[in-house]
Amino acid sequence: MIALQGATLIDGSGGPPVTDALLLIKDGRLTAVARVNEIKVPRGAVVIDLAGKTIIPGLIDAHAHVERWALPRYVAWGVTSVRDLGALSNDSAFALKADLGAGAVFGPRMYTSGAMIDGVPATYPNATAVATGPEARRAVDQRAAPGAAGADYLKIYTKITPALLRPLMDEATTLRLRVAAHLGKTDALTAARAGVASLEHMSGVVQAAVRNPAPYFRAHDLFLAGWTREETGWAALDSATLSRTARALAQTHVAIVPTLVVHETLAHLADTSLRSRAEMADVPEDSGNVVRQVTSLLRRTNWRAADFAAFQRARPRQDLFVREFKRAGGLVAAGTDAANQLLVPGAALHEELLLLTEAGLSPLEAITAATRHGAQLLDADSVGYLVPGKVADLVVLNASPAQNINNTRDIAWVMIRGRIVRPDSLRTAWKN
Repeated sequence: MIALQGATLIDGSGGPPVTDALLLIKDGRLTAVARVNEIKVPRGAVVIDLAGKTIIPGLIDAHAHVERWALPRYVAWGVTSVRDLGALSNDSAFALKADLGAGAVFGPRMYTSGAMIDGVPATYPNATAVATGPEARRAVDQRAAPGAAGADYLKIYTKITPALLRPLMDEATTLRLRVAAHLGKTDALTAARAGVASLEHMSGVVQAAVRNPAPYFRAHDLFLAGWTREETGWAALDSATLSRTARALAQTHVAIVPTLVVHETLAHLADTSLRSRAEMADVPEDSGNVVRQVTSLLRRTNWRAADFAAFQRARPRQDLFVREFKRAGGLVAAGTDAANQLLVPGAALHEELLLLTEAGLSPLEAITAATRHGAQLLDADSVGYLVPGKVADLVVLNASPAQNINNTRDIAWVMIRGRIVRPDSLRTAWKN
């Protein structure tokens, strides 16, 4: 039995912090959550005094692309669960999930979609390309194996059209698999009304908001052309249109994973100072690491100053949409797209928390987006919320983030599966 006593508790529910909290943990689970002196600490328990510190649930990155090298990085930054969306292949994703579940490797809890499902030709060679309804159904069936060998949900990509989405959603619903959507050739309202669980990167929102989405659909014949047109399209949307679209989407009960950190990073991709910021020290020096492949991305996109200026003009519109969606009762979950260019696994989620507050969420709402809302999106009721019966995944902070969200970065230590892990020890291990 471990007793954590004296800290301020932010439990993930979105409610106010609780001072002088007492958490009892046994066999990797919370057995009691109360205030000091409300219940007795069992005899023989290991008591850890946390006066002056704050406890939050283990963070959940609701949009990740998990690499083996990144696993301890997530935990060092307090990320104890990851929602993997689009692995190199089904086999690699499911093998990694199984290794983590069995304790063969150390890292966060991993949930995965396996390889994504895309239209023809697929944007990435590791995706499953489908051209017909039967092919879409088969792609769903291939991912429906039970346990660690199967997908926890599905990921569809930009070339999935409404005609392909209908049979795909029908099969996914039959097999009780949720669908995460990075849209391009389908607008967000069409996808949400078809039953997708989440809109990744707020994709498809511009297409849903404009009067004529056809140019956007055509642009997505090529991924980078589609992304560029969609990203710049945000700036042309007025506040009334964005509010109306946000309310309509919230009414469908679809969730959004806005990944504001992606939009912000791409808007400043040419800023060379980002490549040497402190968080990059956690990324292996290997030039082949995708987080460091900024020059090659700039070369592929051929983005110039005018493009970056357009991306920057889009950012206030994206923030407004998140704010209006939240105000309309929509569920917002925090995700990062790491590991991708300049997106450091673990650290990027803290950047996302800051951006969510700048978009209009309170610090407590941002923490809820990275804890309980992520768990709701995963349909994983054992994580993201610190109440009796849940797993003992939590982060001990040196200062409260209730007023200053940047304090989520000031980590004393992390508990995952009831085990205390210190970030400095993890960094020493991977550097050696």
